[in-house]
Amino acid sequence: MRLQKRVSNGLSIIATYMRSRLIDQTTWLNDTDLRPEHRLSPFDHPNRISTAVVYELPFGRGRLVGFQSALANTLLGGWRLSGTYTFQVGAPVTFVNGSTTTPGDYVYFGGKLDLNNRQTDGTAFNTSVFDTRSANAFQYHIRTFSTTFGDVRQDGINDWNMSVLKEFRFRERATFRLQCDAFNVVNHPTFAAPNTQVSNTAFGTITSQANRSRMLQISAKLAF
Repeated sequence: MRLQKRVSNGLSIIATYMRSRLIDQTTWLNDTDLRPEHRLSPFDHPNRISTAVVYELPFGRGRLVGFQSALANTLLGGWRLSGTYTFQVGAPVTFVNGSTTTPGDYVYFGGKLDLNNRQTDGTAFNTSVFDTRSANAFQYHIRTFSTTFGDVRQDGINDWNMSVLKEFRFRERATFRLQCDAFNVVNHPTFAAPNTQVSNTAFGTITSQANRSRMLQISAKLAF
């Protein structure tokens, strides 16, 4: 779904919403299986919202707030603000306990995983429903524990970016553009998926960040 407000009074907005479901059948749970596992894809993101806003500030010659002074028009007029916002539900956590081509099994007692995908102080899900002792790992066993679950997802995207732009015109064909960009302007972290290797001491914990911290960028461009 897409909503768009075309430019009026210096303001334009585009917003999109996507609802989806991605299923795959590409990897085997067991070597003896007749067909690959039918599962929710690790790349499934059921909800995504994207917005983009551009606003030309109403200051300067020919705008709502004009200035008699040429210097004031040059310094205060022609500024433009823009921003984007993206929200996306995180992908399912992949329980492979090995590699995607040779997934290992879990000794699972049953019970809710109770995942908190933003829990970085301790384990992010209930590890007590698994037997983590290597001596108790299955050697010969047909795995039935799925590799993905629809309600066990890693942290999603919640990202704001902003930009401020000013263009100075010296002559008809000579302009100077000054721009400042702020990426992840609110410095909101998106955490990576928790560790799902049952024999690892970090099993169940989130140990890294999936996005970059706030970053500022200033650029200048002269066109003639």
